[in-house]
Amino acid sequence: MFTDPPKGRVLIVDPSKIELTEMNVPAVSAAVDRMRDDLRKIVPVLHVVPPFRLKVEGAGTIQALEGLDPVATLKAYAPPRATWSEVAGKCAFAGLRYVFAGDDGTQHDVHLEPLFSQPDKFFITITSSTGPQGAASLDAAIDQARHESELIERLSDRIVADVASG
Repeated sequence: MFTDPPKGRVLIVDPSKIELTEMNVPAVSAAVDRMRDDLRKIVPVLHVVPPFRLKVEGAGTIQALEGLDPVATLKAYAPPRATWSEVAGKCAFAGLRYVFAGDDGTQHDVHLEPLFSQPDKFFITITSSTGPQGAASLDAAIDQARHESELIERLSDRIVADVASG
């Protein structure tokens, strides 16, 4: 495991996977390019061979529209049942989870919830995973990572906008 905390970067290598993490990046494409450079150095040394199976995770906040309360919005969009309160106490917050599956086995797992430390924002995480076929080359895997990061941004914006509009 290698870390560079000031830059928000982490590299984890184990026998089953290579994991690269970048946090607080202003441009996702720049992060993907840095990862491409890192992987070109790492993959040959470890003798990793195709197919390359890819998991891309994105997390961030989306500012709510003026006057919109994310907690109330999510509770109205996916209301808890009153009978649940008898079991666990009053439901204070609500979140949503959607799982999308492609014909090729690709999966997108989306979580949307209020950002508790900043009550005027939504917090969203999306994990995209390739199907079992993976990518045939490192370049194809990186291109797919760029595509997945763009998809994560579009899907995040669309889901929050649709939930906020009712």
